[in-house]
Amino acid sequence: TSLRPGELRTAIRLPPNDFAGGSHYLKVHARASFEWALVSVAVVLQRDGDTVRMARIVAGGVGTTPWRLPNVEAHLLAHPLNAEQARAAGQVAAEGADPRPGNTYKVRLLQNAIERAVMIAGGLL
Repeated sequence: TSLRPGELRTAIRLPPNDFAGGSHYLKVHARASFEWALVSVAVVLQRDGDTVRMARIVAGGVGTTPWRLPNVEAHLLAHPLNAEQARAAGQVAAEGADPRPGNTYKVRLLQNAIERAVMIAGGLL
């Protein structure tokens, strides 16, 4: 990773992986001019046919750091991926939410973002 004076890195090649077709990052913001996300969601899915075999989901903008959502991941495992499961995954993400005053709207944003990102990662949208 060290470059000598005058050298320039022009490309980085990554080996293919099983998740290339089953991932999505969604950034929700108020206007195009805002650089920060009100809520963001990264989803990686690995499926066997319609059944989810592995799920990794991380939410940003809802706390001081990005949060991995293992309960949402577990909810999706071993089930067929469809719109109902994606919607339910969003509901699971909100369980136990304790938003600060003025941020209660983020709970619904998170639910919708997870539903949409799961559907896009799963090829349903």
